[in-house]
Amino acid sequence: MPRFFISGDAVSDGRCVIEGEDYHHLVRVRRTRPGDVLVLNTPDGMVLNARVTKISGSALYAEIIDKKSAEPLSLNISLYLSLLKGRKFETVIQKTVELGVRRIVPVVSERSIPDIEGKEDRRLDRWRKIAAEAAKQCLRSDEPALEPPTPFAEAVLSGPGGRRLIAHPAGGAPLPGALRHRMEVSRDTHLLVGPEGGFTDEELALAAGCGWEKIHFGFTQLRAETAAIVLPAILIYEWSCIHEYNG
Repeated sequence: MPRFFISGDAVSDGRCVIEGEDYHHLVRVRRTRPGDVLVLNTPDGMVLNARVTKISGSALYAEIIDKKSAEPLSLNISLYLSLLKGRKFETVIQKTVELGVRRIVPVVSERSIPDIEGKEDRRLDRWRKIAAEAAKQCLRSDEPALEPPTPFAEAVLSGPGGRRLIAHPAGGAPLPGALRHRMEVSRDTHLLVGPEGGFTDEELALAAGCGWEKIHFGFTQLRAETAAIVLPAILIYEWSCIHEYNG
């Protein structure tokens, strides 16, 4: 069944109304008809099963037939990703949301090549749409948070609690050991991945002073967009091995 994220004010008295882009997708693209059942996610963490009752020229109406609390993700990953060239940044958003990353923070670092000054709002709207579409397609029950572009100095100071890992090819701990160390108690993890040219020495020093641990792959040096996808995947795998498969 198709899954959609709806605002809290779209639901009232056991009924919901869907308009705008979601209406267009449901009615014009998916050819939804009265009697069809949809899965809807609300901002307060509820999953609703709703049966379509009526379709007008601009709105779809449905009645709630079942609701339950969404199962929370077992691992909270915040990805702090430096701006990347071209469509690379958008690809990382899509793939990491599919993996289960909870929050993405675009980071403006010293060597970030794209200049988005004056374009922040437009870019952020597009990124949030990409994240929402990826969440729908992989049937996530939560809508990932995508924060506004943040200067590096502010980014490394944010995200209190949990582990803070910064990807850097020189120095730091090898990836396998770093991820397994304290994995048993680190439900909240923050990952920081640099731009194509890497972080400056000043940025690395600032991050270290804020408690970020350097990690590297050891056997290879990955492109920024590859590391940003591989790191969360490995982290989720390691966490699952410890907490889900081993009880």
